[in-house]
Amino acid sequence: MVDPGAFEDEQFKRLPQAADLRAYLEEGRPTNHFLTALLENDLMACMGRADARNLAALKDYCEWLKSFAPGLSYGSPERVAAWISNGGLKGEE
Repeated sequence: MVDPGAFEDEQFKRLPQAADLRAYLEEGRPTNHFLTALLENDLMACMGRADARNLAALKDYCEWLKSFAPGLSYGSPERVAAWISNGGLKGEE
């Protein structure tokens, strides 16, 4: 479950790919290479795939995920694959 105000949080609104991250969390929609690497906890791939805006926001992504995202939605390739397969938060309903 995500806190109802999480997507209205100012930190979330500043994320360059906030809409894609929200779709991933709510619907289990697959993301681009940068977000996938971030969610899978692959720092080297994440850094290599980030453009300047996402690189500058990396700390905000990590802080927001840790504070608001369900723990099963990120952290390893297996968790990300399961989150997508289950349909994200909609799959938990």
